[in-house]
Amino acid sequence: MKTGMMRKGKQHNILSAVIMIMMLLVIALFSAYFIAAEADHDCCGEDCPICSMVQQCERALRETGDGMAAAAVSILPVLIFLFYTNLLTEAQPCATPVSLKIRLNN
Repeated sequence: MKTGMMRKGKQHNILSAVIMIMMLLVIALFSAYFIAAEADHDCCGEDCPICSMVQQCERALRETGDGMAAAAVSILPVLIFLFYTNLLTEAQPCATPVSLKIRLNN
């Protein structure tokens, strides 16, 4: 009983980690897209809201830190694969003589 609860806790932690990695990836991709899309905008001066937003996106990319987004992109498919294989193996338990209700007479 206790091991089942520990599995659910472990799955919850893995799911939380995957969600956070995906959120980090989305933030990095949209920040990079916004910077690229607004690189040649028509600046209106010192208080330009687009320049301010570009600076915030650059800061977000810098703070994700040292290739963290690249690592998330490369590790994400592996994590998704492991997560789904874990779900599939738990959904289909292996067949044993006891689970097949085979009577073993000596």
